[in-house]
Amino acid sequence: MNDTDELMTRYLALLDEGYNEQVYQSFIETNTQLVPRDFVQNHGVHLYLVLRKLGFGADFKSDFFFLSKSSDDWNAVFIEIEEPTSRFFKDGGHDYHPDFVHALQQISSWRAWLSIEGNLQAFVNQLITIRVPATMQRNPTYPKFVLVFGRRAEYAESELRRSRIRAEEREDFKIITFDSLAEGLSSKRELWLGVRRAEFTDLQNEEVVDNNLFIWADPHMLTVSEGLYEKLEAVVAKNTPSPFGTTGRGHLMGNFYPDALKVRVRRRTAAGAR
Repeated sequence: MNDTDELMTRYLALLDEGYNEQVYQSFIETNTQLVPRDFVQNHGVHLYLVLRKLGFGADFKSDFFFLSKSSDDWNAVFIEIEEPTSRFFKDGGHDYHPDFVHALQQISSWRAWLSIEGNLQAFVNQLITIRVPATMQRNPTYPKFVLVFGRRAEYAESELRRSRIRAEEREDFKIITFDSLAEGLSSKRELWLGVRRAEFTDLQNEEVVDNNLFIWADPHMLTVSEGLYEKLEAVVAKNTPSPFGTTGRGHLMGNFYPDALKVRVRRRTAAGAR
């Protein structure tokens, strides 16, 4: 069994346990291949970075969030996860369960807040350190919403139930089940997991994911653990001089971007906590 198959097996088994939302949030944070990729544009998940528990407005918080750009615009993708045991429908019928009604209302509240003049731009301005390069910051940003909810078995055998769920979707809104996160895992890359703290992005990973984040974002605005910093040092130490061309950002092709070592480091406390 390869790593992808093992992850799928562990994840699907976890779904059957019926834990609360935070258990699944934590599992997805640890295994970022499971983060939904709906509304990803041709440039992929921007910087291979997903943010957890991103606050916006006075009362809202997106369980996961990422940017994705094309040459012309940006998608700002807000992801809400509920629980695998959340219900779409009441027993024995096609009326919506209160679980589903509540989730739909939450997405509607997010959309309404972002539609108020000035709110979207204010939100986007808070992400200026990762919404790079600067030459593309003038391109429009479109909010998109993904609801991860329930299990497919609840509606799989009913065309009417499937149709009712599809009818709730919009051009900017997708409804997917927890089962669907396990699909196509072999083609989904691991992502950087970040937490926004003021203007800084605090990376939670303990392994090196990719160097695009350090190429395009200002490394001074990124924070890493001491353990990750040591691994970045080891990767950069393997860089070698090359007679061949450089990338558009001026570093040697095939080498890890050396400015990665300009990040801020979270120091361990005396007790070893971070």
